[in-house]
Amino acid sequence: MFFKTIAFLLAINVQYSTESYSVKHFPQKVDHFGVQITNGIESLYRQRYIVIDDFCPYPVELQKLGRPPSKEDIERLDPRNHTIFFYTGGHGSIEEFYNSSGFVLDLAEYYGALVVFAEHRFYGESFPFGGDSFFDQSNLFYLTVDQAVADYANLIFEVKFDQVMLDAKVITFGVGYAGSLAAYMRFKYQPLVSGALASGAPLQMPTNFTSRTLFWEHVTKVYEEVPQIGPEVKLRIRRAFKEIYELHIYGPQGYTSITKKFHLCNPLNEDNYDQLLYSIRNVFAQMALHNYPYDVDEYPKMSVYYTAAIVHYAPTDVQGLVDLVYWYYGIEEHDCFDPNEVFQLCADPTGCLNGTDGVAWAFQNCWELNTVIGSDEASGMFPNLPWTDEDRTAHCDKTFDLPTSQRHQWFGVSYWGSHTSSASNIIYTNGLLDPFYGTGLIDTSTSDLAKVGSMENAGHGLDLRAPVEGDGMEEYREIELELIGQIIDGTFPAS
Repeated sequence: MFFKTIAFLLAINVQYSTESYSVKHFPQKVDHFGVQITNGIESLYRQRYIVIDDFCPYPVELQKLGRPPSKEDIERLDPRNHTIFFYTGGHGSIEEFYNSSGFVLDLAEYYGALVVFAEHRFYGESFPFGGDSFFDQSNLFYLTVDQAVADYANLIFEVKFDQVMLDAKVITFGVGYAGSLAAYMRFKYQPLVSGALASGAPLQMPTNFTSRTLFWEHVTKVYEEVPQIGPEVKLRIRRAFKEIYELHIYGPQGYTSITKKFHLCNPLNEDNYDQLLYSIRNVFAQMALHNYPYDVDEYPKMSVYYTAAIVHYAPTDVQGLVDLVYWYYGIEEHDCFDPNEVFQLCADPTGCLNGTDGVAWAFQNCWELNTVIGSDEASGMFPNLPWTDEDRTAHCDKTFDLPTSQRHQWFGVSYWGSHTSSASNIIYTNGLLDPFYGTGLIDTSTSDLAKVGSMENAGHGLDLRAPVEGDGMEEYREIELELIGQIIDGTFPAS
């Protein structure tokens, strides 16, 4: 199988964007654990999902029949030899995950699998209460991980029935939060899900994870390791934030100086000082999360290297930060900078999305997800911007008119936190350039699992993105392809 694998990987196209897919809607339950009644019937909503059947010969052959399949047809085509690859959508529209998961399609081509990308409730266009989903805040109580994974389990049954693949094995995939959901599907629904690949999944975060500054520590490390200029860039950033702090403690005169240096639209003061720091720190977080060996949307190739150079070649330390925020937020040289306009602090200090997706993600982080991540100057290059449970609760109480702090422990209890590793057949992959590295799980039971658990030169979810020549992922994707085969064959993990 080794030489077959190599030949397949070499044949992969640079980009995977030609496959046709169908967008479908499934009448999904609003509440899986109670009864939500509307006009005398159980409440349902239209959950979006994408289906790609280009690589699965079984449903394709059935369509060619032009009639209901006979028992002989089913025996001849044998659905037990086929697999469903199911992407558990996270906090965004399902097209975003489809467009950033080209390797899942490559795996499907190799194994002849049907591919499904399912949209998470309250994201994209999958709104349990239609246009009123966000109008009445009490509707958000149906936005839980328990409900989301139950949606996926219910949808898997629908797909199996719709595609006449009742005996097909199911393997779940995801990156980040979606990767956590992929693992939880195997953890919660083992008879239904045969295995999972969780990439960059911060599975330790729901527990009483001690290193709550780890994300920002790792962003610092990624910048520090930029060839040739990294150590100096780290020092310049630290000195710049220190200079801003020293001006801040001088009071009005210092605030006036900072206002001039950043050409702020509104005078800086004690009340909006932290907002300026948050807006600067956010740039480094987004660069580290989109640090790929090619351009992705508005992010340049190796975005950490690119922005490190901006800081490195600036005439002064503070000017490096000024140049950086003006470039990232698209501010013209002669325009002013308004931190309140470009960045809004939410319950996830690494940033929320815009629109209803941002509201949903903010609520999830208030309600049950534990992304309590603060920075301090002792453990990285960023200023002291703590974010404790108390900070989160105070912020959420102002944002939502709901008792949002009552489920903070439930998520760790229901999904066992880092003990999710007690479930079998889960492939945990983590990139050393991912800011979330260290918050995920690493399986060292075999050398192959250990390798993909700490992938060198890999950013957030790079392994599941469409392969590009020279992206450095060839060895790791080869291992992942083999491990998926072991799950299908029932031999995982093979030593």
